[in-house]
Amino acid sequence: MLNKTKCLEKLNLPTPFIVGPVNIYLIKGDALTLVDTGPKTKEATEVLVEALKQHGYSVNDIDQIILTHHHPDHAGLIEDVFPNATVIGHKKCQPWLKKEKHFLTFVENYIAKFYSEHGVSDEIVDEMVTKNRYYLSFTGNRGLDINVCEGDKIDGVQGWTVIETPGHAQSHISLYNEKDGLLIGGDHIIEHISSNALLEPPYVKGESRPQTLLQYRDSLQKCLNLNIRKVFSGHGKNVENIEVLLNKRFQEQEEKAKRLKLMLPKEGITSFDLCKSYFAHIYKKEPTLTMSEIIGHLDLLEDRKIIETVNSNGKTFYTCKGN
Repeated sequence: MLNKTKCLEKLNLPTPFIVGPVNIYLIKGDALTLVDTGPKTKEATEVLVEALKQHGYSVNDIDQIILTHHHPDHAGLIEDVFPNATVIGHKKCQPWLKKEKHFLTFVENYIAKFYSEHGVSDEIVDEMVTKNRYYLSFTGNRGLDINVCEGDKIDGVQGWTVIETPGHAQSHISLYNEKDGLLIGGDHIIEHISSNALLEPPYVKGESRPQTLLQYRDSLQKCLNLNIRKVFSGHGKNVENIEVLLNKRFQEQEEKAKRLKLMLPKEGITSFDLCKSYFAHIYKKEPTLTMSEIIGHLDLLEDRKIIETVNSNGKTFYTCKGN
């Protein structure tokens, strides 16, 4: 359950999600700090309370919580278990954590319209909206006390600097310790699986949709440019051979983009029809994850001017440029 590195402890908590257990981190600095909290479940709460007890602490001893991003497996317990701790994170966590009604309504409407235009059936769109509401039930209703962004230092955790690492989530940050070459990476870098660059709507109505895979690649490159010796990941083992793993991720993305290009018929195809072919056995079970993968790699091809979109009868079709 625990892995000690100087003043940093890894705590492993159960989740009800397909990703499996989540790693959160206890930093014993001037302020007793948790990085992430786990989901809002009885099981995660019990394991967390016991893990803190093994170190001689209770939940009331936690001074502050730093969130790597807003997803329920990382931010679920800030209200119920730590009502008095200072909560710190990127400003884009806020509308999710506060469950701001107008924002969540905008998200649902945007997602429904976007996926419908991309060929997803009404039935599956409804399932996606329902599943998103289910995930949000594993968070409380409490916002940030302090917003942080690129380059910020956080009081109480000397030596750690905030770096913005969007891609998996628009709200994603990581903590970088330059002196020791360490990164607390949340879901940005995971050894055993490739982190999904989840599709999100813009945070401001009228702005363009974030191209999340392109963002994710930029964030990976940012990490390659840093002197990172070890990543403390949000899931699975610590990552130590950073350059090899990240170059592998880049190569996997290139290969997936090439395969998708070869699947494009001359007359064009919707992203959902591509998704059904590419992820034939899992798209019905995980439409949000699989469609995010497809859209992300189509964004990559479109950014390189290899493919283009054509709108017809309210639907978006992808075709190779020049057809």
